[in-house]
Amino acid sequence: MSAKCLLVAMVLLGLSCVVISQKPLLCYYGSWAHYRSDRGQFKVEDIDPWLCTHVIYSFLGINEDGSIAILDSGLDIDMGNLKKFTELKNTNSNLKTLAAIGGYSVGSETFSRVAANPDLRWRFAENARDFCFQYGFDGIDMDWEYPGQRGGDPYNDKANFVLMLSNLREVLSANGLMLTAAVGAPQNIAEISYDIPGISEYVDFINLMTYDYNGAWDAYTGHNSPLYEGPSDSNDFQRTLNVHHSVTYWLQQGAPNNKLIVGVPIYGRTFTLQSSDNYWLRAGSSGPGLAGKYTNEAGSLAYFEICPFFTRRWVRHWEDNQKIPFAVTGDQWIGYDDVDSTKIKCDYINQHNLAGAMVWSIEQDDFHSYCGSKNPILNTLRDCL
Repeated sequence: MSAKCLLVAMVLLGLSCVVISQKPLLCYYGSWAHYRSDRGQFKVEDIDPWLCTHVIYSFLGINEDGSIAILDSGLDIDMGNLKKFTELKNTNSNLKTLAAIGGYSVGSETFSRVAANPDLRWRFAENARDFCFQYGFDGIDMDWEYPGQRGGDPYNDKANFVLMLSNLREVLSANGLMLTAAVGAPQNIAEISYDIPGISEYVDFINLMTYDYNGAWDAYTGHNSPLYEGPSDSNDFQRTLNVHHSVTYWLQQGAPNNKLIVGVPIYGRTFTLQSSDNYWLRAGSSGPGLAGKYTNEAGSLAYFEICPFFTRRWVRHWEDNQKIPFAVTGDQWIGYDDVDSTKIKCDYINQHNLAGAMVWSIEQDDFHSYCGSKNPILNTLRDCL
């Protein structure tokens, strides 16, 4: 090959590397999946370190003195789960590992008290740094659900959360560590809980939890994570319960495109219909759907529990306005995401020049190839991003 041809080839190769650079794909791992039985069990060792750009260990807690709470010392410490998780970087050195502090079960009260005290905020930031160094994490994901709600201070949490993030940012950045935040996506949550410009200033990514828009807490069916509003949304509130409305709201309130991460659920929300003859969106529901064999939670099923249904008399429907599937058998109803809806959501992320995607959660994909290809939701996102 001539020198000129070699130079051209090198230039073309360099250009191709720019074109194929991947947007972030952040993957939460629910550590309790370690305890599931048989085909549902998913250990840290089952995580493919090449699927995601960032993996997030869920969950750690927060103590009244601003220290990090280990919520399952038997698993996290005695069995070495935290160390095993960060050692995934030994296989993929580009992988980033984050520790999620909070979650729905941790609630809001302790967060609220720590955030209100300047000394405790600094102590928490320093403890978070030390925790990352001790176990090898690359940063912290703050998952306070939700400031000003669920036992928090409705008057001061919004401002105090920004102060807490400011302290964390200063301490973590000085030590080369990341800071992200998982936030409730719907407008009715965000208006109470978040100073969006303030949050945006201090975090690397805002992980929008664009799911759980509908569930068995309602008296009617509704999709877990519709992309757009649909004709069955009969009032102004229902028309806010979709990904597009949440993304638009956060952008309008000051969140920058290059920090906004869209959440994609790898699970579905289930209902028991009042009548099997009325099965469309917003049909009457008498309560949650039956629990899954492995996840064992009424009203929710992992994707690996959903995908085998279609060989067992479940009928899949597609709602084209909202770009989502749902499925029905008898009086059981589920709104979920599959490869088709996930690809449309990923295209949406790219078309709106958003930062990337995150998933809740990695252990709920078809990780054992029960229904075909392995990890179909995650691979769809990775390839699209």
